[in-house]
Amino acid sequence: MTEHGNTQQAAVIGAGIAGLIACAVLAKSFQRVFLVDQDDLPDGAQGRKATPQAVHVHALLQSGRDVLARLFPGFEAAARSAGCLDLKVRSQWRTFSSGRWMEPTDTGLSILSQTRPLLEHLLRTQVLALPVVRLVKGRVCGLETDCRGGVAAVRLADGQSPERLRAELVIDATGRGGHGDSWLTAVGCPAPPVETSFPEVRYTSALFSRSVTAGDELAGWLNLADAPATCGAVLAPVERGRWIATATDRFSCGLPKDEEGFRGFIAALSDGRIASLLARERLLTDIRSFRIASVRLKRFDAIAGRLPEGYLPIGDTLATFNPLYAQGMAVAALQARPLEHALAAAGAGEGWRRRLAEAYVPAAMVPARWAWLLGQAVDLNYSQFRGDRCPEAVELNRMLRRAFAASLGRPRLMERVDRVLHLLDAPESLDSILGGHGPAVVSGTGMTFP
Repeated sequence: MTEHGNTQQAAVIGAGIAGLIACAVLAKSFQRVFLVDQDDLPDGAQGRKATPQAVHVHALLQSGRDVLARLFPGFEAAARSAGCLDLKVRSQWRTFSSGRWMEPTDTGLSILSQTRPLLEHLLRTQVLALPVVRLVKGRVCGLETDCRGGVAAVRLADGQSPERLRAELVIDATGRGGHGDSWLTAVGCPAPPVETSFPEVRYTSALFSRSVTAGDELAGWLNLADAPATCGAVLAPVERGRWIATATDRFSCGLPKDEEGFRGFIAALSDGRIASLLARERLLTDIRSFRIASVRLKRFDAIAGRLPEGYLPIGDTLATFNPLYAQGMAVAALQARPLEHALAAAGAGEGWRRRLAEAYVPAAMVPARWAWLLGQAVDLNYSQFRGDRCPEAVELNRMLRRAFAASLGRPRLMERVDRVLHLLDAPESLDSILGGHGPAVVSGTGMTFP
């Protein structure tokens, strides 16, 4: 264990996926790690008030599951035992595009399919079993700094005692609805510049029975709608012999919230397969809706030198994404490696927190920036798109169009495309598909993807 500073105490704010990942990393370096959340955390695989999006489809991309398998010993075995399904991309996670279901092709990648509450439960069980982790219920209302402006503690409101937790390192994993910007400005740090896009995604989901237990129909069925079409659906097999079905729409006024309307919406889609599979099944849960009007990338790299020493963002605190592309959990997982490397590089001597931020913040931005560019590049296919257009995303949109066309019927090239979409390879790697004539979409970073 590497001891940092004099207190050897750290705090992680937020017990979602990103917070649990951060705890697993910090537990190797600190004598005490406080995991702070305002919710009563469930004992099993139940949803939480703080994650209303958890009832919808959540697939774990290959890059994310690779990190979790390394960071949480026995994770994949526990996941399979709990009913998570390991689905091969394109052969067992089927895609509807250009008016047809794409032919099954094994590109060597796979997706872990399960409900979000089950995934959180599996990770939470391992994290809370770590002897250095202490769970604290409370709502964080701000940071306390020392005489040099570095983090000294987090302040709690309407939670358990104590009302302040002493910590030299605070990881902000509060996500989309967090108040980290106000905490920073209260201690004299500017809020990070923000890039914003407006994907206007609405989705409605429910769990259904699943009579399919084997064979070709035991697959994830993905119809995200190609622009200019705005309506789509996803049907994914999950634990306990169930389907999770999600109906999606872009740039409209909403989706049906009753069973008849839900089934009718899916039946009206041109793919046919999802409706036929659901026709034989019964509804098991309420139909729940969610809306993502805007997403944002916070440029913490622009203020890294002005952050209070000992404060670091992770996961959705740093960036949020169009949920249709399943990037959020993978990006949070990929930020574990920069955190590990930065802790090791920072050492334990004076100034370790400054060195930690200098190493971590720009490296954590890399997967977030790549996912942001990929998501915006696809969204640019819609004329209704609004937002801060990145020139790199415009170029990447052109590159993706050419790469998709070049890879049709060519599994090796399709694998290269999938590796980019799964955040395993940099967007620049698409250049090889295009014969070395693609643009440098993330030029000037000088960084390697973790």
